[in-house]
Amino acid sequence: MHAADRTPRIPIFVTVLTLFVLAALLLGTALTVTNYLETRRAAIRAASDSFKTTIDRINERRLGFFAPAFLIAAQLSDAPAVRQIAGLKASIEPLILTSLALSPQISSAYVGYENGDYFQVLSISEAESSFVTALSAPPTTRFAIQEISHDEAGLRTETWRFLDAGRRQVGTRNIAADYDPRLRPWYRDARAQPQNTVRNVPYIFATTSQAGMTLAKAFEGGAVGVDITIDRLMAYVRSVRLNDSHRFVAFDEQNRLLAHSDPSQMFKPSGVNGGDAMQVATVGELSDPVIQEAVRLFERNGPFPLVRFHAAGADFLATVVRQVARDGGVFFVLYAAPLSDFMGTLADAAARSIPPALLIFLLSLPAIAYLAHSISRPVMKLAGEADLIRAFKLDDPIGFGSRVRELDVLIRSMSGMKSTLREVTKFVPKALVRDILQSETVVAVGGETRNVSIMFTDVQDFTSMAGVTPAKDLMVNLSTYFEELASVVVSEQGTVDKFIGDAIFSFWNAPLPVAHHEHVACRTALKCRAAAHRLGERWKADGLAPWHTRFGLHGGEAILGNVGSTDRIDYTAIGDTVNVASRIEGLNKYYGTEILASAEIADLCSDAFLFRRVDRIQPKGAKTSLDLFELLGALEGPEDCRATTDMTDIVRDWHRVYEAYASRDWMRAFEALEAFARARPDDMLAGIYLDRVVGFLLEPPPDDWDGTIRFTRK
Repeated sequence: MHAADRTPRIPIFVTVLTLFVLAALLLGTALTVTNYLETRRAAIRAASDSFKTTIDRINERRLGFFAPAFLIAAQLSDAPAVRQIAGLKASIEPLILTSLALSPQISSAYVGYENGDYFQVLSISEAESSFVTALSAPPTTRFAIQEISHDEAGLRTETWRFLDAGRRQVGTRNIAADYDPRLRPWYRDARAQPQNTVRNVPYIFATTSQAGMTLAKAFEGGAVGVDITIDRLMAYVRSVRLNDSHRFVAFDEQNRLLAHSDPSQMFKPSGVNGGDAMQVATVGELSDPVIQEAVRLFERNGPFPLVRFHAAGADFLATVVRQVARDGGVFFVLYAAPLSDFMGTLADAAARSIPPALLIFLLSLPAIAYLAHSISRPVMKLAGEADLIRAFKLDDPIGFGSRVRELDVLIRSMSGMKSTLREVTKFVPKALVRDILQSETVVAVGGETRNVSIMFTDVQDFTSMAGVTPAKDLMVNLSTYFEELASVVVSEQGTVDKFIGDAIFSFWNAPLPVAHHEHVACRTALKCRAAAHRLGERWKADGLAPWHTRFGLHGGEAILGNVGSTDRIDYTAIGDTVNVASRIEGLNKYYGTEILASAEIADLCSDAFLFRRVDRIQPKGAKTSLDLFELLGALEGPEDCRATTDMTDIVRDWHRVYEAYASRDWMRAFEALEAFARARPDDMLAGIYLDRVVGFLLEPPPDDWDGTIRFTRK
């Protein structure tokens, strides 16, 4: 027997009990000493978290506050109708009125032209009542529309129209035109930076004499502007502060004020010609001693996360954070609050927590004995789980835990590893993962050429939907959509290569072989179509707009393998076959189809699926032409994937049409297409061919034309 065998073994129960008792003694000794210091540190941490949360909320409010203004400026500058006042009044005026009604933070939207003409829509709130009174407008005025134009002789006239909340005209007024947009800073700045949306520093509006700022964007022949009043912006800011003792200031790189929790501090007399003109104040000109001290620290050290200082007879905490605006401009946010706002509550809470903690410890002593006896049980269960993972039996989750932290961490780590391996097999074939684990070889960069079937999907009009859907809702819907379609691909032995925006790129016959992978790809496309339709019906029932998915299928040789860097490798497919598959998917938009497939797929799968010949094309970037087919349904299978009688009739009738087209008998093709279109007026493909054949009747193609339609755009 070895000497080590005679070493006394201490039971784990005694070990755990001793450790807990010692920990309790040390805790009791240190608690009194550290309580005050910990409370202060906790107060500062709480202040730091509170400041960060508050600034984040201010940023969220700021982004939400300015987003409609940026959107209106972009829409107006890009709209062709804005180029002339007549077109603006006819088509854009309702859009501006709706935007102002939905966005109370926006005071007005307007357009200035290089000939001096001007068009403005002003949202009337209580703040603008004095302005409306000065114009002798009816008291029911909700919107005021100003138009400055000139006649052939160059005489400028200014007309005001007044609308009520129902957008009915309740009055008009003509006055002398003394406003020229070309002389205003917003117009000059926008024209000087035509590619950007320009934000002016706060100033006094020429129309209403209110304080605010302007977002402006140039277009050919003029510029558009959107006004936001300081009062409306500060209402957002004040709603975020915890109480009135908290200070909030925003300023730019020239120390000019952009926002202040007290709007009256924003401006100062300009002193020009002794008049009443006002200009924006600088942060250094504020009289608040708390802000003065924070600014002094900022000027010395630059932005700082959290600093404690004494000012105005109390201890304060302050931070200055550098921010980047949507237009690329840099500004700084200063936030300060009394330390007592955080210290008092935490100190009371710490004192109240000591007796309950001691009581809990005493009551937990019986549990310590149970804990000692229960440690060995999870250890043995962990050994069994390790054997299951080694055998790649991953379906059942680990359903036990431990009160010992280290054991619990180990259990959770093993559970996480098991779950991760299980999740990986959703996107990479389980056999591949098993082979990698069992071979214990290093995955390296490299590839091989293999014949594969490739499918691309895309959501119709996703970009426009994304522009009007809140980001959170969009991400939830997109994740649900991906879950529905990707699960179908994986269940059909497919490999989901990646998600590209709203698109899914997947393929078959790699990394592991798939028998008749062309047929499997067609079956998967039909199942995905059915899944997308079911999801759309659920969304429609919930009051949401359904998404329409388009699919592209192609087969051929591609390079399959691992690409990437030493610390990140991605298994993917590359090559011309992949590019052509992507182009085929994009052609659905042109032909009005849902699933397009190349001849490489259709020729092999026509024994099991119903296809309609679409065209002979050469996509942009492709070296050769290819025949294109529409996959309508399966000849056998589930009802939501099976071809209907109407689909069969369409293919039969279209075959006659295409036969006439292919014979180059353009008149016969025209008559056949007219008859087909009359029977099926919603068939977009028939309309495309009608237009094409009419062109060929007027100007026939060359004799050596092989029927290929070449696309120069994706």
